[in-house]
Order: sequence, then C-alpha cells, then structure tokens
Amino acid sequence: MLRKIRIFAASSVMLVLSSCTTQPAAPVRLTAEPAPDASACIADLGGSPAAASRLLDSDNISVVNWNIQKGMNTAWVGDLAGKGMSPDLLILQEASIETDAWQDIVPEHYSSFAEGFGPNWSPSGVMTVSVAEPLTECELVAHEPWFGTRKATLVTEYGLTNSEQTLLVVNIHGINFAFGVRDLENQFAQARAVIEAHDGPVLFSGDFNTWRGQRARMLEDMLSALGLSALEYDVDHRKRFFGWALDHIYVRGLYTEHATTLDSHASDHNQMAVRLRLADEPRRVKAAR
Repeated sequence: MLRKIRIFAASSVMLVLSSCTTQPAAPVRLTAEPAPDASACIADLGGSPAAASRLLDSDNISVVNWNIQKGMNTAWVGDLAGKGMSPDLLILQEASIETDAWQDIVPEHYSSFAEGFGPNWSPSGVMTVSVAEPLTECELVAHEPWFGTRKATLVTEYGLTNSEQTLLVVNIHGINFAFGVRDLENQFAQARAVIEAHDGPVLFSGDFNTWRGQRARMLEDMLSALGLSALEYDVDHRKRFFGWALDHIYVRGLYTEHATTLDSHASDHNQMAVRLRLADEPRRVKAAR
C-alpha cells in the first residue's frame, strides 16, 4: 500500500551476496508481461499541472539519487547538508518512514513513499522528496523470490514551468536475490509499461541491483527501446559489485547540464547528483516486445 506522506514541511514544522557466483546463467528475455497493478498507475497518469501548488523549473531541475542504507541512521542528512545540497528531487532507496530528517535539508518539500522490506513498526522503502507537488503517486510491488519480501517501485508525476508536459519520475529498488534474471525483468517490465504510456519526459532512477552483466544488459536493452539513455558522470563513485554499477539514472526528454557522484561514508552506496533541464521535444517511444 502506497503511503502518501506528502508533507509540506512549511506547514508542519544487502547488498549481501554470499553466493552470487553460484547463480546459473539464463538467456536475456524481453518478453515479461507487466503486472496487473501497472495498469492502475497508467490510469492515474495525466494529472493537470494547474492543480499543483508548485511546479518543477523546466530549466533547472537538481536531482540526488541515493540508497541510504536503512535510513533510520540519519548521518546521510548531515552528509548532504555538509555538501550544501538541497535538491529539487531527492530520490531515496532504503528510506525509513519513521523519520522526517530530510526536512533538515529540504524543509519545504513534499514526500511520497512506497513500502518495501522492513518490520511492520518501521518499514523501509523507496521515497521521492520533491519541491513540486506530485500530480500522481502510485506504487508497483515485486517480491524477492528467495525471501518473499517486498521490493517497491514508486511512480510520481510533476508539472513543469512553461510547459504543458509533465515529468514522470520512477524510483526503483531492484530485486537482489534471484536465480537468473526473470524476476528482475518482471519488476522492470512493470515500470516499462508505465513509462511507455507516458508522452512526456521521464526520469528513471534508483538502485537497480545490476551486479552482473546479464542484469545490466537486460536493463539497457529494455530502456533503450523506450528512448531512455543512461547518464554518465564526470567522477564515478557508484557502488560496484563484480565491477558492475548498481545505481543508475536514465532520462528521456531531458538535457543533462551536469552529472557527478560523491564519495560518502554515511551509506554503503554513494550519491549521484545531477542537474537537468527540459529538452525541446521529448518523444514517447514504443518498446519492442
């Protein structure tokens, strides 16, 4: 169940892969069908920017993506504050619903949360904190096949200044423990269905858990068919496993003004910090199936 925090703070004050090398190879597949709940997200798209109290600046969208490693440890907030970072979009994985420490760096933002793994009293999940009011908030749910625990994908949509288009933001924490790539592909396919239904610009970001080549190639093939491209970084401190980066930002219909990563000891992952602006003519691309 999507937990809509949508806090306007001005008005209120593993990777533990013990046996990855034993996982058998499987052919890369691009035939997974979207889960039923993708249709509910698609039906929610198309919110009117006029209904939002605040929009994203089309010419200047600052973004930080970060897996904050069970974010009850709020050292990550001090880390961002110490670097003077106050992004328009703060895209988090392993965020805790039990803390609003993010308000220390972005005190007038809204937040949306989709529950992933964690105890009932303190679940963690994916959270997108935004300076703009979300027009759409919905979740896509997958499960770790070995443990049955939830892995959530959060879909939000925002209005843009000087544009009739809306920005679709997809925040994902990818399935980790699985034989082959089928379960991860099914999770990606949920997001693919939503992205394919959106006519405007797209930001697809998160911890994709692409820790082997087969996973990374499957993701790249799927997203390139949708017209999304991966950002490249002037300095690349992204966490890697077996040499493969786990965290990514993909965009469509957006120009990259600057993209970098920052080394941090506040989490077992590092921040990705980018600045984007709306491209002139974003286009929807139909994915081959």
